[in-house]
Amino acid sequence: MIEINLDSIAQQSSFRHIHPGTKLILALGSLIICLVSPFPVVPLISGIVLSLVLIVPGRISPRVYGEILLGPAIFTAISIVVLLFMLGGGDVIWRFNPLPWIDLSITTGAVQESTLVLCRVFGCSVSLFFIALTTPMTDLFNGMKRVGIPIELIDLMMIIYRYIFIVYDQAVEIWNAQVMRLGYSRPREAVRSFSMLCGMLFISSWIAGEDLIRAMDCRCYNGIMPSLDSAEPIRWHSLVPVLVYLAGLGGILLVMITGIVVLS
Repeated sequence: MIEINLDSIAQQSSFRHIHPGTKLILALGSLIICLVSPFPVVPLISGIVLSLVLIVPGRISPRVYGEILLGPAIFTAISIVVLLFMLGGGDVIWRFNPLPWIDLSITTGAVQESTLVLCRVFGCSVSLFFIALTTPMTDLFNGMKRVGIPIELIDLMMIIYRYIFIVYDQAVEIWNAQVMRLGYSRPREAVRSFSMLCGMLFISSWIAGEDLIRAMDCRCYNGIMPSLDSAEPIRWHSLVPVLVYLAGLGGILLVMITGIVVLS
């Protein structure tokens, strides 16, 4: 089973030590521009540029990056097919009547709206993946501390995030063992094996939680889990290109909107 750990990729990224605030400005700025853009070109440009940044200077394998985008791509493709038949407006470019009371048609308006949604999803997904693939969760947790989020909430998030991978690894090990013993060869055996898998995960998670509490007590836990903040301060040499890029992206959007207003 191929496992893609986004946090491991972020740890190895060449943007690892850039201040998280700079990367958040880039990602959130691109995300907002993609959402407000009424034209598909702007989010498409944003997604392509950020993808190239992640692959070339970010040193992320194109194959791994493609596998990461595969999940959102499948979900988006299914949604686009539904939107093509649900939206209307414009001229009909395709029609299918399998039964007298069923009329399936695709219009030019539906194609335009679906294209916009597709480009928006692409641009926004790449913006979010830019944060996930360049910023480890420890840096995000430290950033939350600096903005004043309660430390108890951050510690709880850290524990939950850690145990996601522990439970996932245990589930993979149990599932592999069941498959090797033909636990999913028949429907009845599959139901029985899956129920045993869920039960074992619950028990192991409970035991791991109790072990964590005892380990924290042995280390004199006082309500705060210290973490190393290795991020550099905000540097102008990394912030200026981000601001220039966002200004250029916003300028393209403004020019396109102005051109439409003038033509109308």
